[in-house]
Amino acid sequence: MGACPNAWTESSLLAAYSEKKDFRLGAAPGRRLFAGSASSVHPEEQLEAGTIWHHFWPGMAYPSITSAKDSSWRESTRAGDLEPTGARFLTNVPMPEPLYRNTSRQYPGFNMNIPDQYRASQFIHEIAEKYVDTGSDLPQFLFVYLPGDHMADARPEDGYPYRESFVADNDLALGRILEYLSGTKWWNQMAVFVTEDDAEGGVDHIDAHRTLLLGAGPWFKKNYVSHTNTSFPGLLKTIFRLLHVPPLSLFDGTASDLSDCFASRPDPARYRALPVDKRLFDPAAARASRSGRPGPRMDDAREVRK
Repeated sequence: MGACPNAWTESSLLAAYSEKKDFRLGAAPGRRLFAGSASSVHPEEQLEAGTIWHHFWPGMAYPSITSAKDSSWRESTRAGDLEPTGARFLTNVPMPEPLYRNTSRQYPGFNMNIPDQYRASQFIHEIAEKYVDTGSDLPQFLFVYLPGDHMADARPEDGYPYRESFVADNDLALGRILEYLSGTKWWNQMAVFVTEDDAEGGVDHIDAHRTLLLGAGPWFKKNYVSHTNTSFPGLLKTIFRLLHVPPLSLFDGTASDLSDCFASRPDPARYRALPVDKRLFDPAAARASRSGRPGPRMDDAREVRK
């Protein structure tokens, strides 16, 4: 929601992950929920200049994020009864108005019972229907959410014989989206950034806070590894600069950007998605869970430890 979390968010997130944060009736007047790590932005977390969604507006749109509605976590991870978005969230405050206005009403959010192949197909369908077929301009900023890397328990009956099958599903969905975008007339003006929401089980040998970042598009240097010491504020700074948007705060304003990753000349070659090893994941066999059992909850402390 912002370039960098404030002190309230940092401290309450740690409390939520250690299961020391819960709702107590009467602790805050008018509150229905004191959510854990996965929830809507709270009033205490609103930045003075607004969220990044306020910052991007006006003149931009960002489809393909699930809409938020009131329900319970027990319901939020089932597949069949929450179509088409796949998830519902308790909220204390409304979604930022520019985000709500430009959010897809058909794209599934976090629900590990729904294949990322479906998400890729839905994204491609919406881009084709709204922009390619109509001749309309593509929005300057698109946000796409593919949660398969979170992984879940194996479901051989649904095309996921291993936990790692979810990662293969995720990789192929990303490849399909890139292949489609690289075939559009906007590809020569496009930069795609791919990252994870947090490191979780992907702790590397240098720092537990590190996570991966990939750049794709005709203007990125091939086979290049950046050694710039940067962070999510640096990623946002790079996006803001590409879109000629001023800094949101001192955190992104003073961060190191990713300008070293870009080439002086574009390579417009189309991206081709690589086939997947069907012993690990067969996209033709992938389907939504038919068991009716809820999938893992988003950012659940016990699931993370597992």
